[in-house]
Amino acid sequence: MATKSQQSQPQGYAARLLNFLDGQGRFRIALIAFLGGALLAQAFAPRNFFPALFIVFPLFVLLVDRARTGGEAFGRGWWAGFGFLSIGLNWISHSFTQQDNVPAILGPFAVFGLSALMAIYIGLTFWLSWRINTRGIGRVVLFAASWTLFEGARGMLFTGFPWHLVGSAWSEWLSVAQAVHYTGVYGLSFITVLAAGSLALLVTGGSLKKNAFVVLPLLLVLPVMSFTGKSRLDANETRYHLGVTLRLVQANVSQRDKWRSYLINDHFDNHMQLSRGNDADGKARDVKLLIWPETAVQRETFDREGSLQRWRMSRLLEYGNFAVTGVPRFERRDNRIHYFNSLVAVNSEGDIYARYDKNHLVPFGEYVPFASLFEAVGLGQLTGGVPFSSGAELQTINLPGVPSFSPLICYEAIFPGRVVRNDERPEWMLNISNDAWFGLTSGPYQHLALARLRAIEEGMPIVRSTSTGISAVLDSFGRTVGAMGLNKRGVLDLPLPVALEAPAVETIVRVYAVLTLCLGLVIGFAVVSYVGSRRK
Repeated sequence: MATKSQQSQPQGYAARLLNFLDGQGRFRIALIAFLGGALLAQAFAPRNFFPALFIVFPLFVLLVDRARTGGEAFGRGWWAGFGFLSIGLNWISHSFTQQDNVPAILGPFAVFGLSALMAIYIGLTFWLSWRINTRGIGRVVLFAASWTLFEGARGMLFTGFPWHLVGSAWSEWLSVAQAVHYTGVYGLSFITVLAAGSLALLVTGGSLKKNAFVVLPLLLVLPVMSFTGKSRLDANETRYHLGVTLRLVQANVSQRDKWRSYLINDHFDNHMQLSRGNDADGKARDVKLLIWPETAVQRETFDREGSLQRWRMSRLLEYGNFAVTGVPRFERRDNRIHYFNSLVAVNSEGDIYARYDKNHLVPFGEYVPFASLFEAVGLGQLTGGVPFSSGAELQTINLPGVPSFSPLICYEAIFPGRVVRNDERPEWMLNISNDAWFGLTSGPYQHLALARLRAIEEGMPIVRSTSTGISAVLDSFGRTVGAMGLNKRGVLDLPLPVALEAPAVETIVRVYAVLTLCLGLVIGFAVVSYVGSRRK
C-alpha cells in the first residue's frame, strides 16, 4: 500500500508527463510551448477545433508550474504566444502581396513582428502566474484571471487588437457563444481558460479523487452553458422588420485590380449591373436599402456636387429608398488635405443623406504610428500611400423608413463594447469591409466570427457587406440568415432581423466588470501569497 507521501506525488502517466517536461532543455521546451500555441490557433475560425483548448491550456498551466524562475516562465509564455499568434494571424502577410508599393517580402516580417510584440502579453501572463506563489486550483484560477486581464490589455492598449480572444473560439459554436450576451467575450475567455486549465490538476499530484472533485464541476460549466444557450436559441425565432429588404452587393473585385485606374469605371459598372439585376427599368426593385462594401466606389469626388457616379447610383433607387457605399473622400483643412475612409448614404435624388468617417483606423494599414520615426530609418514606404485621418466618433444613422443603424468600417466591428452608441442605441449594425486584402486565407472567416460575437453581445443584428466575401446577415443571436462565401460574385436579398431589448448592462460595462474581477483575483492571490511568505 502506498504511503501518504507517495500518494501526494504524481504516479503513472502523470509522472511520466511531468518528468518529460522537466527533462527538456531550453530550446525543446520553447518548441513545445510554440507548438502548443500553434495548436491553440486551430480552435479559431475557420477550423473551430475546440478540443484544442482542453489540450493546450492544461499544458500551459503545467509549463508555468514547472518553471524554475520567473524568466523561464516568461520565456515559455512568450514562445506560446508567438506560436499562437504567428500561426493564427498568418493571413496578414497576404495583404503585402496586394500592393505594388510595398514589398511582399515584408509580409512574414510583419506577422512575426506583430506576433512577437503581442506575445509579450502572454509572456507576462505566464510570469505573473508563476511569480505569485500558489498551487493547485489556485494556480489555475490565477492563470485564468491573468490570461483574461492581459487579453483585455491587448484588446485596448495602443489602439487595441482584440483578435483571437479565447472566448471568440466559440463564435461558431452558437449554443456556447450565447454566453457573451451576459458575460461578454472576456467573461467567456475567463470561463474557458479556467475550465480547460483545470485539467492540469489531474497530473500535478495529490489525490486524484479529490482533484477530480474540483475539476468535474468546472468542466461541466461549459456543457451547462451550451444547454442553456441552445434553449435560448430554440425559444427565440428570428423576427424581421416588415417592408425592409436589404440588397448586399458582392462584386468580387480582387485587391490587385481594385485601384488600377483603368479599371475603376469597370468596377463601378460591375456594382451597378449586380444592383439592378434584370430589372427592365434598371432599378433595384423593391429594395429599401442597397448596400455596397468598403471603398466599392474609388472616386474621391463621389461626395462632391455634380458627381456623375453618385447620380448614376441614385438612378438605381425607387423613390424613398436609399443606397450606402464605402468611398474614400477628402477635405482641405488646416492647410492640409485630409483623406477619410467613409460610408455615405444616398437617396433617389442623388443627395448625400448621411455620412460616416471611420474613426478607428488600422495601424500600419491606414496610418502609421510614429510615421516620422519610420521615415527617418528609411521605412517610409510602410505607409503604403497617403494615410487616412480618423473621423470624430461612432454614429447612429437614421434614414427615413430604415431602422437606425451603427455604421462600422472594416475592423471596427471587432472591438467589444465599442460598436454602438449607448446614448443613441441603433436597431442594427452595418459592417462594410474590404476583406479582399486577405484573399482566400483564414482572415475573412475570423472577421465574420468576430462580427457574430458582436451581434450576440449587443443583442442586435449585424449586416456584413464585403467586396469578395464573406457577406452575411446575422440575427440578434448570431444566427446566419443568409451569406455569400469567399470569391463569389452576386447579390443577397434579405430581410432585416429585429433587435432584442437592450442588455440590462451595457457591453462596455460588462467588459470592465470582468477585467476588474480578474484584477481583483490577481491582487487577492498576491496578498495571500505575500502574507504567507511573511509568516514563514
